[in-house]
Amino acid sequence: MKIHLPAAAVGLLIGMGVAGVLAQPRQSAADDEQEIRRLIASHAAASQRGDVGALVAVYHADADVRYSDGTVLRGREQIEKSYRDALSTEPSGLAHSHPPETIHIRFLRPDVAFVDVESVSVGAGQAGTAKSPSRTPLFVVFTKEQGKWAVAIQRSGARLK
Repeated sequence: MKIHLPAAAVGLLIGMGVAGVLAQPRQSAADDEQEIRRLIASHAAASQRGDVGALVAVYHADADVRYSDGTVLRGREQIEKSYRDALSTEPSGLAHSHPPETIHIRFLRPDVAFVDVESVSVGAGQAGTAKSPSRTPLFVVFTKEQGKWAVAIQRSGARLK
């Protein structure tokens, strides 16, 4: 048995479906910005603790990183190995911060954000003396996949003076 609906009824059903989709709660740009800032802060906090798992948790599985020395890391496994190697040779060299005032976020699309942020490192020098802080600009692309923000691409600039 076929059901024939008048065109007006079909239009009404389609309109109700669209209205239902539009009525679903969506995360605002402010919420997305807050989430990205939270991820940046959690990454820095993990570096202070030497927590490799939490350091790499901010990256997508297929993320890639390029450092200013030309080193390229492809995928979370290589990124994690790099952090583990750094911890084994110079644990204090991994600790860094991302001062909130250096974080600049620009949404290119609702699911893509470009972040310009500084990484500030202070490690120990010879015989445990404190080194001067080094500041490195980072250029990071965050993407939102399946409702979750993470780093897709990260590039390091030349150290700042």
